[in-house]
Amino acid sequence: MAKVLLIDDEPDVIEFQKKYLERRKHIVSTAANTQEAMALIAQEAPDVIFCDVRLETDTAGLEILAQAKKIIPNTIVYLVTGLTDKEIEEKGFALGAKEILIKPLTNEALAQKIQG
Repeated sequence: MAKVLLIDDEPDVIEFQKKYLERRKHIVSTAANTQEAMALIAQEAPDVIFCDVRLETDTAGLEILAQAKKIIPNTIVYLVTGLTDKEIEEKGFALGAKEILIKPLTNEALAQKIQG
C-alpha cells in the first residue's frame, strides 16, 4: 500500500485512475492545479506522485516536482505528458523525476510504477 498523489487537470482521467488504485488498496489523493498539489504534498507526504507537466502553464509540473523534492526528498515523482519534449525531459530528470511517462497511461502501468 502506498500514498499516491495524482495531479492532472483532466478530472475524468484522475477520478478513473483514483478508483482503480484505491481498489488495489492504495491511499490516493488528487489535485487539478499547482495550489492544490502543493497543499496535498505538504499535508500528506505522498510516497509516489504522478504529475502532468502542463497544468496552468506549460511547465507547472516541473515547478511542482522541484517543490515536492524540497519538501519530501525521498518521494518518487513521475512526470506525465502528452507531448515528447527533450528540454522538458532533461529539466525533469535534473530536478529529480524518476521517469517521464507519455499519455495515455493505462491503470495497469500506474500500478506497476507504484510497485517499483
